Amino acid sequence: NITTLYMGTSSCVNQIAITIVQIVLNHSLTYYGAHTIYGEDIPLAACGVVMKTNAILLSIIVGISQGVQPIIGYNYGAGKYTRLKKAYLLALKWNFCVSAVGFILFQFCPKLILSIFGSGNALYEEFAVLFMRTFLLMVLVNGVQLLSSNLFTAIDKASKGLLLSLTRQVFFLIPLILVLPLKFGLFGVLLAGPIADFIAFVASVLLVWREFKRMNRLEAFQSQSIPTA
Repeated sequence: NITTLYMGTSSCVNQIAITIVQIVLNHSLTYYGAHTIYGEDIPLAACGVVMKTNAILLSIIVGISQGVQPIIGYNYGAGKYTRLKKAYLLALKWNFCVSAVGFILFQFCPKLILSIFGSGNALYEEFAVLFMRTFLLMVLVNGVQLLSSNLFTAIDKASKGLLLSLTRQVFFLIPLILVLPLKFGLFGVLLAGPIADFIAFVASVLLVWREFKRMNRLEAFQSQSIPTA
């Protein structure tokens, strides 16, 4: 029905956006890589490994974010906004813990992770390490955007959830992948990742902060409306 379509639009569009991003990213890596010592194949191969590794991390974060959705939705419907915020912050804490482990591994143990997927020549290893450390630099805050998108979907504000789903992938990442290489070449493609992550993080914090302020006003109104004995 219409409600199911409305509530599922955010996740659907997000998956489509991920596919489009991958196409643009692959094309940019091969195009700009051809003008460097790495050639076309090394950036593409490194991208596949790095993105698959990040997908494992994101699947855990998505699981936490979707798992807390029914709890948030129930408490919102019941008007229990304090419990809703506590559930959101608890999920945020666990997302941060997972992201912190990923950040440490990506920044300090990239060769160990890459070795799981096989070995390559020195140029491949050099670029793959650079790709992982640069593109995933802001992985620490990725859980905020994903969780916040699910928050708005759970409280029947799917349009805001859809907006947050599109912030990183469509509004920021794709334009940055296209623009930054004009100035920085192949390295500009790598820089697009952390910059888009940071902007999406700021946008998520601002939207959630405004929503929580609204809930605080509703709570204050509820407390004033309760009759005293």
